[in-house]
Amino acid sequence: MREGSKLVVNARDPEEVRVALVEGNELCELRVGQTSSGSIVGNIYLARVKQIEPGLDAAFVDFGDRRAGFLHVGNVHPGYAEDGADAAAVASQALPPMWQEQEEDDSAESISDEEARAGNEAEPAPTQESVDLRIESRLKPEQLILVQVLRDPVRGKGATVTTFLSLAGYSLVLMPTLGRIGVSRRVGEAEERERLRSVLEELGAGPDLPVIARTVSAGQTRRALRADLELLKAKWEQLLHRAHKQTAPCLVYQEEATPLRAARELFHSGIREIICDDEGVRQALETFLTTKGSGEHVELKSHSTSRPLFEALDLESSYQRLFAPRVPIGKGASIVIHETEALTAIDVNSGRVERDTLEMTALETNLRAAEEVLRQVRLRDLGGIIVVDFIDMREAGHRRQVEQTVREGLRKDRARMKCGRLGSFGLMTFTRRRLGTGPAKASEAMCRGCGGSGNIVHHRAGALRVLRRLRSLDCPSRVRLRAQPGLLSEMRQHRALVQELGHQLETVDDLQVPANDPVIELLGALATSEPPR
Repeated sequence: MREGSKLVVNARDPEEVRVALVEGNELCELRVGQTSSGSIVGNIYLARVKQIEPGLDAAFVDFGDRRAGFLHVGNVHPGYAEDGADAAAVASQALPPMWQEQEEDDSAESISDEEARAGNEAEPAPTQESVDLRIESRLKPEQLILVQVLRDPVRGKGATVTTFLSLAGYSLVLMPTLGRIGVSRRVGEAEERERLRSVLEELGAGPDLPVIARTVSAGQTRRALRADLELLKAKWEQLLHRAHKQTAPCLVYQEEATPLRAARELFHSGIREIICDDEGVRQALETFLTTKGSGEHVELKSHSTSRPLFEALDLESSYQRLFAPRVPIGKGASIVIHETEALTAIDVNSGRVERDTLEMTALETNLRAAEEVLRQVRLRDLGGIIVVDFIDMREAGHRRQVEQTVREGLRKDRARMKCGRLGSFGLMTFTRRRLGTGPAKASEAMCRGCGGSGNIVHHRAGALRVLRRLRSLDCPSRVRLRAQPGLLSEMRQHRALVQELGHQLETVDDLQVPANDPVIELLGALATSEPPR
């Protein structure tokens, strides 16, 4: 990140909290919190095993939510297999060496949200065939366990949880199951890595207080590291105390509010200014800057005018573009983003030809598109498989340039990603683990015109299907038609025909019904002396 970056904290509006990392006048990273449906990711609960499902290699646990949490066997600490295992003791127990993750794992980059526990979500990879991986050998019904939420409940599914707990600070992540000191792989200099280990050992970290030093810890003073370590230690001790005193299911540790969590995640040494529009949050941020113990100077400003903060800083238009499929990238070129259930497809459209050759125009457009694609992926928090269709280029060297631009951009992303090669057809694929930090999907609604199909022709086909069914009825009947609004609009054009058939048609808008597969309910025959024609 460049020097002079700033954090913009929009916490005045209770419906939605937005925290943006801004460079110049450009959104670089974004954290959005919906207070109407608050996230429980990062919360730690004393839970009770509700049901064992050997066929799924998983268990369902009651942690106090209305839906049971999903716990995969790969996220179950092997210590729970022992008879009479105490939840707090197991949560503090270091994993055997063959279960421990590499200390340089990118989970060291993680903080309190999903990224902080990205390493915990991956299944451990034991190296001995004798290890029993069956869920029924690890847990028993009604057993008490400590779990941390990895993913919020979604679409009728319960939250995803893990028994590998972690607490995140500004520069350190406390991971009790690690059993040692780790350093992020992104701290590249061997001398700095050794300094961090040495300082942390002197401060008491180690097997009894296992921590991972995040990338931001590079260059941090002994005082700053001590402040972070002591804060994490105090949080962990309070958590264990609550776990011993309370009855399951119950909350034993709650993540910080969105503004503070986002500030902890996004803050770096290049930030020189924080602007906040809520006095209570501003005071909390002031406490954060004081307790984290670093010496850099950061100006904390209040935005007290009535004008919305994002509009005052000319950021609102950039935020609203996150809801549009087409994003301009200059000189008439653009990228088009289309999300499906299985993957996200991103198409690069060329603009004006201003270079000597078509090849050079394609290269210039692709390089500009690569940077914008990665920025949009971060801001929108796109996940799963992402396929980018770049403009075709003949030169292998030009394709390597685009690849290099993409790989450099990936380093700015805190999420776990895997990137493929740019093929001769212009397609490049990468995968990304969603962090849950972008604009909520709940802010998007299905189009009432097309029902999400994006193709009005489906409605005509559905209307014709209804007419065929009405003609097939033996006598005039009362019929209830449950269909997409667009299909019902199409049916109104055939009102005279329906009346000629003698049927009484009742219509009900239903966005959940497929566009070309309406629901036709027969409510009974009509009393009439004339048969339908």
